[in-house]
Amino acid sequence: MKTTDLAILFVIITLPFMQILRIKSDNLQNTAYRSVLLNSYIDAAVEDASQAMIELSGGNKITISREKAMNAFLQTLFINFNVNDRIDQLRLMAYIPAVVLIDYDGFSICSMEEYINSEGDIEQKMVWKPKKPYAYESDGFIYLFTLDSYVKVYNSDTNIYYEGSFTDLKEKLPGTLLKDVEIFEQVRKRTIVEAIESEVNNAINLHNTYAGRFGISYRFSPPSISNADWHRNIEDVGILAFIQGIPIGLGGERFNSFALGASRIVRKKTYYIQQDSNGLFYYHRSQCPNLTEKSEAYDSREECAGKGAFPCHYCRP
Repeated sequence: MKTTDLAILFVIITLPFMQILRIKSDNLQNTAYRSVLLNSYIDAAVEDASQAMIELSGGNKITISREKAMNAFLQTLFINFNVNDRIDQLRLMAYIPAVVLIDYDGFSICSMEEYINSEGDIEQKMVWKPKKPYAYESDGFIYLFTLDSYVKVYNSDTNIYYEGSFTDLKEKLPGTLLKDVEIFEQVRKRTIVEAIESEVNNAINLHNTYAGRFGISYRFSPPSISNADWHRNIEDVGILAFIQGIPIGLGGERFNSFALGASRIVRKKTYYIQQDSNGLFYYHRSQCPNLTEKSEAYDSREECAGKGAFPCHYCRP
């Protein structure tokens, strides 16, 4: 067989495989692009929601409106997804198993719920559930935590109620978890994370019942979120939204993500500690260009210094 014949035969054999590989490569690129695009949509939606939910009343008192938050969140999503028809909007909402309002002293979950309308028909609607506290109980004491060091403590044995910051109550309750600031912070963060995570998981698992009625065959399941991500999510009052199951590729790929929009009510200034190439730890402002990862936030420079960190020479916190 001539060399040219072999070359032609080689092309005939390999061409279909090359075509398949090209299609797969194009699909992967398109899927990655779609994922980035949808992440930008949900990021914009939670940011708008976190700003819309803040209401100022007399004396600059801040209140949080769950309804305004949800309206702003959905409105931004509908605009970005270019969804105007009510049926299409409901279908898009079917990919949202849970939205969480992380408030200062508790949290609320907004998830799909079934109800009977005025005409007697069964409908599904995103509904806010009652607010739940960040509650922890140990050795006869009930602790109601907040997003900072302020805490309410109830002694069930003496029926005495305490309220104040960690520093205020430390001397009054020496035999409790307030005896040590690190233990207090560990328990506080774990309590908040576990409370929110449990309700989110329940809402997502239950969402499968409603999603199927919109023709969505995707199986919704609780996402895997690291402790570092959870701790970043509870640094301030904000909106945490979960979106799952949106088709984004020819190979059955689905978009699964969550996003947080923080309001900056609790933490006016935030610092982050990071190890430098010289082995030393430095604390940075949140917008410092030398900061490459944000694992845990600190409220003050004194707190960072207490961890053995030096101020960054670039952002000069």
